[in-house]
Amino acid sequence: MIKYGLDSTAVKKPKLLDVAQRVGVSLSTASLALAGKGRVSAQVREQVLAAADALGYRKRDRALPRSPVGHRYVGILHHEDKEHEWGFVRPMLLQIESSLLHHGFFPVLLPVRIGSDPGGLFRLITEAGVGALFSIHFHNEELFARLEKRGTLVIVVNNSNLQNKFDSVCVDDFQGAYEGALYLIKLGHRDIVYLEYARPDLPAIVADRFIGFKKALDESRIVLPREQRVTVRSFDLDELRRALSPLFERTKKPTALFAHDDYIGVFALHALKALGLQVPEDVSLIAPGDVLDYSQCYIPQLTTMRINTTSLGKLACNLFFDRLQNNIEEIHMLKLKQQLVRRGTCTELK
Repeated sequence: MIKYGLDSTAVKKPKLLDVAQRVGVSLSTASLALAGKGRVSAQVREQVLAAADALGYRKRDRALPRSPVGHRYVGILHHEDKEHEWGFVRPMLLQIESSLLHHGFFPVLLPVRIGSDPGGLFRLITEAGVGALFSIHFHNEELFARLEKRGTLVIVVNNSNLQNKFDSVCVDDFQGAYEGALYLIKLGHRDIVYLEYARPDLPAIVADRFIGFKKALDESRIVLPREQRVTVRSFDLDELRRALSPLFERTKKPTALFAHDDYIGVFALHALKALGLQVPEDVSLIAPGDVLDYSQCYIPQLTTMRINTTSLGKLACNLFFDRLQNNIEEIHMLKLKQQLVRRGTCTELK
C-alpha cells in the first residue's frame, strides 16, 4: 500500500473535455452522446464518436471521472480512534487495496481522527493527489461535498449516516439486529436486556440496531421495559457492572442479553461473571459485528451476527469501478446482510 507523501506522476490522456471542445458541444452533451442516452441528434452523436476515436478517448481509459488531477491514485480514509476495530477494518482495507492494484490503481492510506477539522482534511486529501476516495467509517458531509464539487469521487464504506447524499456501501444493521433478536426469541427468551454504548460519530448504526431489535420483540408481543435498554458511556468494566446489576440481581432475572456489538459484548460477559452469572447457563448473550478476531485463543467466543468485511471491500470496489465505466447520475447505496454465527453463548430456555 502506498503511503501518503510519495510523489505521483500522471499520464496525460485525452479527456471528455477534449472531445467536447473538438466537436463544439457541452460536456454533458458529449457524455450523453458517448453513452447513447438523452436527446442527442444522430448527427451530433456521430460527430462525438468520431472525435473520440480520433483523439483516442475511451471511457475505460479514464483514470478517474471528473478528476482534477487525472492520475490513478485513490485515497482510503479511515479513523484510528478505536484500536479494537483494526481487526475488523483490516480485511476491508486489504480487499480494496488488492482490487485497486489489480486494475492499475494505487491506494494511498490516509488516517484520520473523529472530529478532525474538515479544512485540514481537505488539504490532506488534495495534497495527496488522489482522484477518488474511499472513506471507511468516517463521515463528514461538508468535507465530502467539497471534494465532490472539486471532482473527487467519494464512496463511503460501513457508515450509513450519509447514504442518501453520497455513494455508500454499508451493513444492514436493522436486519442484523432483527434476526439476532429473533434467534433469542426462537430459543424461548422473552425477558431480554438490550445493551448499547454512546456512539456520537455513528448515530445511524445505534438507531438501526435498536429499531431492528425492538421490531422483533414487537412482532412477538414482547414488552421491553424502559430500564432494560441500558446505555453506557464507556467500556469501563465497573461502570458496566453497576449498570447491569439492578437487572441481574433481582429475583426474576432476564434470561438473555443483546449487546450492540461483540466488543461491548465481551465486557458484558465479564460483568455478568462478576455478578455470579454464567453464559450461557444463566444468561444467553448475542451481539452483531464480529468486530473481534476470533482466530485468537484469548478472545472469548461470542455468538454474533457476522459482518463480512471482505465482502464490504468487494462491494465498495465494484461500485467504484461501475462509476468509472458508466455515466451514473443517481446516488447508489448497497447494503450487506449480516449472518448468524453460533459460538455457544446462546442456549434454549427450558
